[in-house]
Amino acid sequence: MEAETIKKKKVELSPQTRFKEFQKPWLQLTLGDLLSFKNGLNLDKGRYGSGVKFINVLDIINNDFITHDKIIGSVEVTKNEFEKNSVEYGDILFQRSSETREEVGQANVYIDKENIAVFGGFVIKGKKIRDYNPKFLNYLLKTAAARKEITSKSGGSTRYNVGQDTLKKVIITTTSLPEQQKIAAFLSAVDKKIQQLTRKKALLETYKKGVMQKLFSQEIRFKDYNSSKNGILERDFPEWEEKRLGDVASFSKGKDISKNDILEDGLNPCIRYGELYTHYSEAIDHTISKTNLSKENLVLSEAGDVIIPASGETQIDIATASCVIREGVALGGDLNIMRGDFNGIFLAYYINSYLKNQIARLSQGSSVIHLYSKQLMKLNLWLPTLEEQQKIANFLSAIDKKSEAVSQQIDKMQSFKKGLLQQMFV
Repeated sequence: MEAETIKKKKVELSPQTRFKEFQKPWLQLTLGDLLSFKNGLNLDKGRYGSGVKFINVLDIINNDFITHDKIIGSVEVTKNEFEKNSVEYGDILFQRSSETREEVGQANVYIDKENIAVFGGFVIKGKKIRDYNPKFLNYLLKTAAARKEITSKSGGSTRYNVGQDTLKKVIITTTSLPEQQKIAAFLSAVDKKIQQLTRKKALLETYKKGVMQKLFSQEIRFKDYNSSKNGILERDFPEWEEKRLGDVASFSKGKDISKNDILEDGLNPCIRYGELYTHYSEAIDHTISKTNLSKENLVLSEAGDVIIPASGETQIDIATASCVIREGVALGGDLNIMRGDFNGIFLAYYINSYLKNQIARLSQGSSVIHLYSKQLMKLNLWLPTLEEQQKIANFLSAIDKKSEAVSQQIDKMQSFKKGLLQQMFV
């Protein structure tokens, strides 16, 4: 009798966070209860590049959702091929295969009501056979639980795959259409905020790039407001002077700090090429790594030193300068150090905006690229007075601070969204 009671007992599933007007438990279904599945087109190479918009794997993994204007590719198809492989509003697209199990079966939704597309052979389309909110299902299929359900059912060894039969068996937990709609609307608002912040960051980066070109070509200049009387400017800053980098900077190299010398609880902050490459900025006011090597065996920075890699993986990567704001930072042996009578932040911006391509051409090597100080010394540059250098450095640093603040907002919103995907779904 007890066993029979347990057998009949209904398991009620509810998310951690819900809108208060919804109380009924969520239901477990399979994707096969909601969707019918079909593989996409495999055509000759010559038919790609023009014609009808053609959804492929990159469209699935690079977008929050898919609309006609976001689709990268196109293909020439017959009327029959178009009708059999059309993608319409609400269709779900799945990535068929991947080199890693973690990425196989990624899903996205087509939400364009005005235009129809087709889809490729590396994609599986899910067509609605039972009503659902398309955006809600798209969010649901991006949750950790749904991703685990899909990837655990994938097959393969060197390459992982999911097929129509696999997707039909994937278990999901869903809710009523009104609750789906409310969750989708809420998460869409979060996505819209992330998109707005992302656009703001892109605009700041574009503005910075444009203003750097104008500043360093002297198309726009700052005024010397310190020389004004009664609010009237007395003079412009002096003309810039052409000099060789070797005339204004002394060069040295850092000292080797191996990976084994890096300790999480090390006493001395340090910078190596790896950290500079992955955490690059024109002004470095903090360091990522630490070492316990004694200071006697290290080359320590002075405030305002400009560093540029001495070796690296690609020409463009190593043609990148940064200013170390703090003194006493240990500098690795794979770094060129420039020290002199200049504003280090200004020089880093100048190099990255105006000399980057020249420096890249100076580098040598194939598998490992090298950049030598004797080459850097010969570079010509135009330098304003220290006062104008400071104004330019302050101006560009202010743009970077705004951009970094937006980046932090984006990170917070993305973390917030990740938490919502965990809490608002089962």
